[in-house]
Amino acid sequence: MGKLLFRPAPFSDECQVSYLIRISQHNGFSHIGKLLDFAGLKWKNARVPVHQILTGEFDLSSHFLQLDLKVSFAPTAEVYRSFRRVIDSPYILVKHPKLCPDCLQELGYCKYYWSFLPVVACNKHQKLLVDVQEDTGKRLSWYRPRLDSFDTNHEPILAPHQKFGSSVFQFNAYVNSLLSNTVHTVEIPKIVRGLTFRESLTLINFLAHYSARLVGDNFNPNRMENIELAQHYTAIWNLLRNWPDAFYSLLSQFIDNPMSKRGIAGINKHYRDLYEQLHRRRLNQGIAVIKEEFDRYVATYWPGVLDSQRVTRITSSIASRNIISKKKAAVVIGCRPERIDSYVIMNRLSRVIFKGKAHYLLDEADALATELGSNWTMNEACHELEITRHQLRQLLDSQILTAIQKPNRLNRDWVIDKNHCEKFIRDLSLKARIGVPKKPISRAGIQHQGFSIVQLVTAMKTGSVTFDFSPNIDHRVSFKQFSNFEINIV
Repeated sequence: MGKLLFRPAPFSDECQVSYLIRISQHNGFSHIGKLLDFAGLKWKNARVPVHQILTGEFDLSSHFLQLDLKVSFAPTAEVYRSFRRVIDSPYILVKHPKLCPDCLQELGYCKYYWSFLPVVACNKHQKLLVDVQEDTGKRLSWYRPRLDSFDTNHEPILAPHQKFGSSVFQFNAYVNSLLSNTVHTVEIPKIVRGLTFRESLTLINFLAHYSARLVGDNFNPNRMENIELAQHYTAIWNLLRNWPDAFYSLLSQFIDNPMSKRGIAGINKHYRDLYEQLHRRRLNQGIAVIKEEFDRYVATYWPGVLDSQRVTRITSSIASRNIISKKKAAVVIGCRPERIDSYVIMNRLSRVIFKGKAHYLLDEADALATELGSNWTMNEACHELEITRHQLRQLLDSQILTAIQKPNRLNRDWVIDKNHCEKFIRDLSLKARIGVPKKPISRAGIQHQGFSIVQLVTAMKTGSVTFDFSPNIDHRVSFKQFSNFEINIV
């Protein structure tokens, strides 16, 4: 394989795909697909798994090594992994790129912040991010030959001329502060104070969905142009600033726009759907805030609109509709429908026959989804503990670490007990030595002396091997925090 002529290091806040486009542009490749095909990716039609690169699901490390480039990690992946299935918003990262032309001209690269859906503007230049060519309506592409152009004609990317109010930039400043973990630079609504990025985004997307449904529209951020998305987010931001009155006004509009032509029954269906969605995702603190206000609204205003029997139906709707279909159970758990049968055989779910068809219990599906989401897969455990899969298997087989679910003929997935792993590292850290070692040995060195990972951990617990402990804020449960091992000779 030939060598690249242009091999720059990525910037700390650069989008990984922007880095690939820069390298392609200066090395004569027509787009990133051709570059990665040259590096050995070999996907059909020189396609690239862009979304998986941004989420960290697809590791480009080996391909960067083939190109003799510094390994670059996707900064978006850490944020993406913090979201939990079922209870959090699925709308996090963009499908099509967007950027600020002025920032691009100044910096020469695209920031990874722009890959998040709620980042819709550039506060520095007071302009919306660009994702569509104004004249042609053509979308900006990941496969463009240059960072600063739309297509092969090298037409420059220009910022929109349309002016926007201050609300969109206040919202954008709030999102940027969440992503950068900085103090909020704007006066934020009380309802979102103390919420994390995933909780706040779930709350905002939830309200945007029901606000769009009210006018017969769908809220699908992945398909929307940035200017349309900015309008939706700005409307919700203004709603939050006038909470709870604006939320009450939104709920009251459902009375004038029932889900069916059956009058009261249509209103009831709207509110029952809202209640069930809020209940199902109540473990998200952003949704919990909405649910608290919704319950207050029902208690205060519904008796004047619907009779008490209707209120009772809504309050008890979860208990009365606890049985759900296989397809719905799969959505709740976040798996394929075929997987539900294996969960039943494993006694993780109960099958209920209702009107001649198989149904499943919603509370069991909720509990299983929560268990799967709050613990680790094999890959996640290896990443957090910073050990190999083989070492993790040794610790699991010796019962030093605990697996909630093990692979069998019906299931190939591990579920590792996250709390037990955290307690294991915490207990081990308490046994660290006080003082200076005489002849310290690295972890690799002590393993070369015949200690397997299980023997090493056992010796550390019994005091046969002493060690130092250096806390790592970014990797609190990493085994690499232990170092300078010393064998005690009795």
